[in-house]
Amino acid sequence: MTRLLRSDVTSVVPTLIASGDAFTASVLQRELGLLGLEVRSTTTFPEAKAAVTSGAYGVALVDVAMPGGDGFELIRAVRSSGLSMALVLVSARNDVAARVHGLDCGADDCVTLPMHGDELRARVKALLRRQTPGPVMRSERVTLGARWFDRTTGVAQTNVGQVVLSKRELLLMRRFVEREGELLTRNDLLDAAWGLEACPTDRTIDNFIVRLRRYFEPNPAEPTLLVTVRGRGYCFQRLLAP
Repeated sequence: MTRLLRSDVTSVVPTLIASGDAFTASVLQRELGLLGLEVRSTTTFPEAKAAVTSGAYGVALVDVAMPGGDGFELIRAVRSSGLSMALVLVSARNDVAARVHGLDCGADDCVTLPMHGDELRARVKALLRRQTPGPVMRSERVTLGARWFDRTTGVAQTNVGQVVLSKRELLLMRRFVEREGELLTRNDLLDAAWGLEACPTDRTIDNFIVRLRRYFEPNPAEPTLLVTVRGRGYCFQRLLAP
């Protein structure tokens, strides 16, 4: 079990570093060590895939490049497995296209090294807080037919079992519930989950909708809950979900 020494990070979440580059791994290990975290590192794609799909980790920092595969493929493997964990894509190149692709694949955040240690640690602490909400938070369950999710904790009963929604999955579902029955454009949804300063693509939203349908739709191939309004956006219709 990992151990947090800093009082401002109140939750314990096992953390993985997946990188084939020794320097990158050492930088991440050092910075996470300053948070008081004990982390496990993997150096090859097969080893990293086995680790992240085991369900033993709540947060993983995934390098774009590693022997036997890449970070994009690893992130897709986690999301397609139905596991919900915080995933951070790490790159040594300041490549906007790579960061956007990482978000499209399902990453919760993307960081470019070198990055100031304070910023990196702040990003990881924020992910840790979101993964393990404090015990004082009350339940706000939203029922979706036979499925449900908690607006506060992100815990959800889905078609693939009980999961914890990622930060952006939860922000999107909150926005849909708040605006039930209304047309939401992709810009509305991008603003809700990423903020005005971010620059993901329309395809990013579409990929998240696919995942949410896989979680909550009675038949993801014929959605009745998260309905596409062709050429305009999406509409959330909870009353139609059996």
